[in-house]
Order: sequence, then structure tokens, then C-alpha cells
Amino acid sequence: QRFGGNMDSTVIQDADLAGPIALALLLGGELLFTGKIHFGYIYGFGLFGCLAMTLVLNLMSPHDAISVWTVTSILGYSLLPVNILAVLKILLVNLGKLETLGRLLGVLTVFWCTVSSTRLMEQGCDMRNQRYLIAYPICLLYSAFVLITIF
Repeated sequence: QRFGGNMDSTVIQDADLAGPIALALLLGGELLFTGKIHFGYIYGFGLFGCLAMTLVLNLMSPHDAISVWTVTSILGYSLLPVNILAVLKILLVNLGKLETLGRLLGVLTVFWCTVSSTRLMEQGCDMRNQRYLIAYPICLLYSAFVLITIF
């Protein structure tokens, strides 16, 4: 199978929640290194975003209902670039005083998270025609996580 090709939808329907919870805890721990205690914000935005995205996807779905666990798994695993940004923020911005580079990396991180989770959602839920409608709320969700991380 080539990179970026069509994947089996049963792979995407697997609702593994251990990884997303671990990534959310890791993000909270990384922000703790910068002196911010934002565990409540991370779980609040994550919970509200997953429930709202499940509602939006089920309203737009041409076929079956989409589980909240599947949406949580996809959105949670796509949080990995925000964790990478948090580590880079610790190294570059806090130690190196490179705020402009941190903000540029923040924009790239939002793009990376949005593209990866939108592709998984559109292929797993067979919603290729609605991919831009899926991408917009996902972009807003990851923008909130990046703003928490950067500022």
C-alpha cells in the first residue's frame, strides 16, 4: 500500500482510547514544564471537541452512525503534532527566545493535525465530498490546543 493511499475502513473504525488519553496526559505534562497547569483546559476542549465533532459527522454522514469513541480516537491520535510542538516550545522558545519561530511552528502544527485527522475521518467514514466541511471544525479545535501550548 502506498503512502497516502486508500486504507481499509475497518482500521479506522477501531476505537482505541489508550493512546489519546496518554497523549493528552503527555501534553499536560509538557505544559507543566513551562509552568502552566492546563490539564482541565486540555480535557475540557478535548471532550467538547470530540462530542461536537461526533454530532457534526453524524449529521453529515451518508451511511452509518459514527461512534463517539472512533472520533475520540482519531482526534486524540492526531494530537501528536501538538505534543511535538510543546517539546519544541520548551527547547526553542523558553530556552532560545525564538518566539517568532514558535508561532510559525504553531501554524504548521495546526495544518498538520487538521490534514491528518481530516484524511482519517473522510476515508473511515466515506465522506470524501464533505472533507472541507469536516476540516473546518477540526482546524478550530486544534487551533485551541496550539494556542494553549504557545501562549
